[in-house]
Amino acid sequence: MPHSFKHSLQKEILHRSSLAALATSLLLLILLFGFSYFLQKQQLAKDTQQITQHVQDMKQANYELLETMNKKMVPEFIEGKHTDRELFSLFYETKAQLKLSSDFVILDETGELLFSTNRNHKETLLAPYYLKLLIQNTTQGSISEKVALSMDKQHYAVFIMPIIQNQRAIAYSISFVNENEFVSSIPLINSKYIITDTFGNIYSSNTNQFTQSALEKFNEKSLRSKTHWFVENPLLIEKRKVDSVFSIYTFQSFFPIPSLLSLASILTLCIFLLYFWQARRIAHKIATHNAGPIESLVFQLHEIPKKKEKKLTLHTEDEFELIAENINDMLQELDELHQKMLTIEKEKWVFERKMLEAQFNPHFLYNTLETIKITSMIDASITQELIQNLTRILRYSVTELEKETTLGQDLEIIEAYLKIHQIRFEQFSYQINCSQSLYSQTVPKLFLLPLVENALKYGRQYRIDLAISIQITQYQEALTFIVKDNAGGLTKQERLHILESLNSPHTQHGIVNSYKRLNNFFENVELDLGVNPQGETWVKFVTKGRTHV
Repeated sequence: MPHSFKHSLQKEILHRSSLAALATSLLLLILLFGFSYFLQKQQLAKDTQQITQHVQDMKQANYELLETMNKKMVPEFIEGKHTDRELFSLFYETKAQLKLSSDFVILDETGELLFSTNRNHKETLLAPYYLKLLIQNTTQGSISEKVALSMDKQHYAVFIMPIIQNQRAIAYSISFVNENEFVSSIPLINSKYIITDTFGNIYSSNTNQFTQSALEKFNEKSLRSKTHWFVENPLLIEKRKVDSVFSIYTFQSFFPIPSLLSLASILTLCIFLLYFWQARRIAHKIATHNAGPIESLVFQLHEIPKKKEKKLTLHTEDEFELIAENINDMLQELDELHQKMLTIEKEKWVFERKMLEAQFNPHFLYNTLETIKITSMIDASITQELIQNLTRILRYSVTELEKETTLGQDLEIIEAYLKIHQIRFEQFSYQINCSQSLYSQTVPKLFLLPLVENALKYGRQYRIDLAISIQITQYQEALTFIVKDNAGGLTKQERLHILESLNSPHTQHGIVNSYKRLNNFFENVELDLGVNPQGETWVKFVTKGRTHV
């Protein structure tokens, strides 16, 4: 024995504990990453929601500003019914109510400036040609949203509402919201953010990262490249689309990976050392407690072959005592099985000896030799065939009976046996049906011969035109052997007598001997016999599996 139970148990507990320590450490590492990720994601979502709400509020306020101005005064102002002062007054009153910081401009249908709340309009707002381009892309009946860069590099959100008369735009009301005015009203947030339109034009941001070209376009691809864990200073990103124009990108630097790995390594080492120390103590206690009963069981099992009484004795009032009791039950069953096997072996040799004696009785040899004598004076070819078949049968039958053979070889000998009888009895006929795929199946030697002999012996008492058929088939693992004759001489009493003799060790009936030989060869054998409605006597074996032969 290379290792004792105590040593193996200690080793197994230490091994399992080490795996548990590693798994726990990995779990803590995952939880640490997950918790950090969750907190930052929550903060990112909160900041994104604040910015989104602020953009939506800004949009709503500008929509209301334009609708109020157009509804109350702008059309009349274009017709000359109101002065600039009156328009200024309405604008500032409405802006104050909406708590909005913006500039208001009116352009005619050609893009010429009619009114502006910004006295430095030409120097600070958009170039005239750009304004003309913006109003050309507006939709009647709705407010258009744009992001634009002014001549002095200021970012603006532009809201344009056409003034419609007679189904055409006669002028345009435009609201400008400067980035600086928008940023000043945003609550304090921890995340970096960028607000862009669908073309990548930046309206507002609190970082210069991911901005490209002199036009200050947003580089989304560059931002996405920083989301991989393996890059230096990876980012957590959230994108929120406010409407068809504005999109918000918020991002934060994830917790530094090297710091997390260092912390996790220290934590893993501490947990592993703690687990290992505790595992050694527990393993020693468990192994010491359980080694005694195991060693006692091992010693008694070694002594079993030397003792007359095959029994273990153990009183521990636990699972080891139950194991000892189960082993005792198995030892008793093994002893009983051993005795049964000895009995079976004795019975096997008895009926095999009887089968050898009964394979070809003297009457068969005498009658065959007498037939050879007669045919030698009539037809030499028939005599030669008789001698060849008889020689083949005798040579095959004198080999050891307990050796297995193939079904194909066995059927050749049985057919030779039947041919001899066909020569002796002119009206006798036979038929053998068996697929060639079954010829390689191993079977006990000549186990079908007693069934054929019985059919010949008892069948000719009823019919001189006796016909015997042998049919062998296979379905899945089951082999079926059927021997039939057209005599129909089997009575119900004879059938019951044969079936009752199956378990008798003293019977000499050929069918029962064949059944026992098959039962020693296959795991499961079923026997049935009778007379069918056509008046044919039949005997059927059904076998399954291969046994220990």
